[in-house]
Amino acid sequence: MPLLTTKHLRLPWIKCHLSLQTCLYCDNVKDKKSKPTGNKYRDTVYLPKTDFVLSLKKAGDGFKVLKDIINRYNLLQGYRVHYVPGWDCHGLPIELKALKKSKKQTLSDQSIRAMSKTFAEESIQVQKEGFQEYGVMADWEGQCYRTMDPLYEAQQLDVFYAMYEKELIYQGYMPVYWSPSSRTALAEAELEYDPGFVSKAVYVKFPVTADTLEACFSLNDAENSQVFALIWTTTPWTLPANEAICFGSDLTYCLVKNLCNDELYICNCFSPIGSAFKDFKYINPLKQLMDPSMDVQELPFLEGDHVTADVGTGLVHTAPAHGQEDFQKGMQYGLPVDTLVDETGRYTSETGPLLEGKRVHVDAEDTVISLLKDHIILQESYKHSYPIDWRTKKPVILRACKQWFIDTSKLQQQAMECMKDIKVYPESLRQNMDAQLKRKYWCISRQRVWGVPIPVFYHRDTEEVLINREIFDHVRDLISKHSSDCWWNMSVEELLPQEILSRNGLGNSSDYRKGSDIIDIWFDSGTSWASVLSDDKVADVYLEGLDQFRGWFQSSLLTSVAYRGKAPFKKLVVHGFAVDEEGHKMAKSVGNVVDPGQIINGHSKATGIPYGLDVLRLWVANSGLQTKVAIGTNILDIHQEELFQLRKMLRHLLGSLRGFDVNILQTNYSDLLPQDQYLLSLLYSYGTQVTSMYEEYRFGRVLTLLQKFLSDLSKVYITISKDR
Repeated sequence: MPLLTTKHLRLPWIKCHLSLQTCLYCDNVKDKKSKPTGNKYRDTVYLPKTDFVLSLKKAGDGFKVLKDIINRYNLLQGYRVHYVPGWDCHGLPIELKALKKSKKQTLSDQSIRAMSKTFAEESIQVQKEGFQEYGVMADWEGQCYRTMDPLYEAQQLDVFYAMYEKELIYQGYMPVYWSPSSRTALAEAELEYDPGFVSKAVYVKFPVTADTLEACFSLNDAENSQVFALIWTTTPWTLPANEAICFGSDLTYCLVKNLCNDELYICNCFSPIGSAFKDFKYINPLKQLMDPSMDVQELPFLEGDHVTADVGTGLVHTAPAHGQEDFQKGMQYGLPVDTLVDETGRYTSETGPLLEGKRVHVDAEDTVISLLKDHIILQESYKHSYPIDWRTKKPVILRACKQWFIDTSKLQQQAMECMKDIKVYPESLRQNMDAQLKRKYWCISRQRVWGVPIPVFYHRDTEEVLINREIFDHVRDLISKHSSDCWWNMSVEELLPQEILSRNGLGNSSDYRKGSDIIDIWFDSGTSWASVLSDDKVADVYLEGLDQFRGWFQSSLLTSVAYRGKAPFKKLVVHGFAVDEEGHKMAKSVGNVVDPGQIINGHSKATGIPYGLDVLRLWVANSGLQTKVAIGTNILDIHQEELFQLRKMLRHLLGSLRGFDVNILQTNYSDLLPQDQYLLSLLYSYGTQVTSMYEEYRFGRVLTLLQKFLSDLSKVYITISKDR
């Protein structure tokens, strides 16, 4: 073997790795596909979740290497690997990026979709080149999936309609998380929580009507004092929609006298018992301000199991259109569920001229507080955890509207039973999936245009939903040929032919309009098994980040259980997130983002030498399945030095074997020298342990074992054998 200089040992060898990657795929994967290995066949499928950016800019993107490590290990074990890289092509992030590139203020739906598709295609090419630069082994030109491909969209709709027929998918009117900044409904999986969010909290007094005071036990001061129900809320913008006050039947309350004006306030304290409030009535002063022509409206006190004495006054302001528990109470007692906030987060005309057009989290709260100034006891800034749109990072609201839902409560038990047979690495994260599966429903409709349409029609007069098997099959066939673009490009008459309506006795095509909602992109990606896993197969491994328990892991499990009655995977392998050396989350605004391209092509501050691809892969492997994975120049310098020492050791060993012919070695184990027997024992132990660690996806431990083995080899065996 020709001797290498120290300089050569530190080179990144990028071109060499790319050539090796191509060679390994062609020689090992394609050949094994044509020559199955009998009982040693393993169909290892990893379906990568990929969000679009113009290029790969965060160190976390390097975790794609973990999939490659697993694939290469299985190849070396003699198994056949079925690895199909894929891209999520739809969704708001891509649509917004496409819109930013346009100079026009208004665009047609068709134009937005065309621009989004172009952006997605450009991004795929950029990311594909990036993953190849990482040395990720795959058939990049021949076998990849894209969620915007016509066949993929058609197979996704097959799952949708099958779930609809099983009454697992339904349309309903209820409060959902709504993002005014994105102008669409969101699922809980699309929320983040800002722990430092500051709301304007107020204590508001609502006058209790006089005829109900007689029921207020024996109150000596009640005859000469006005009694008010005192509520506390962190969402004063919902007060115009107030329709009731809830109390806790098992709580105790008292009257507190304001010595400044002799007013009496009902709040939780010691006595009397809360159930006595069931006949009480009160007045919401905002109702008169919103519509002065309206007669004074008395509103009810309602018993509520959700009321606690932990915070506030023990009396809960109830707006059925803007809260889940509020909505349930509204349905139970027949209260109005009127949404007074539009899709942009502004008050509608129903709120009257004083409020109309005011925006939630902008000026709506201040306006409401100003109108209620004579009824507010205290205003304060309240810091708490609040949901935000994970894409725009803007606050969301709860807003009642018609949406499409998956009834996850019907799938919960079966999904949990399936999870009992699933191995999770690390096992401590299993509870994350259990928590996600306890949600009662999943909102799957989105009010955007770049996605797969919910294939339903609505009667123009009654808004009744129209979809059946024959109509669905026709739409599905069109999409499989022309992609989902046809939903926007074709007329209702083409999508809903008159002959189909006539056969079903459903009137004329002109009586209907096509739906404008698209399917949640988590349903998009969550049905990837329908496209990639042929013949009802199950993937060996799904590997992704910790956040995918609420996203891809959960959506894949629920859709597969609903459609096939089983999970789409046997194992879940969960990696962490890259943070800087101080443990802080990476952000452009902070300036601590580490670019994988800089790792490969950049330079160490200590040595001035490029880190190279192997340093990136070494960092990824060493990170293993930690929750937070630190990265920075100091850490990369350590890995670069480790790699240098490894190459130096291998160089020495390979150099010592120059001219050696293994075929002439016919020595029995018992005839070996003690140090040789020691080395074989050491090597056997190392191989056994490393194989075990690979099977458990503990790649960091593999590197630790490697370093220990090389240390023992150097300090013991080489030292003893150097004069042989």
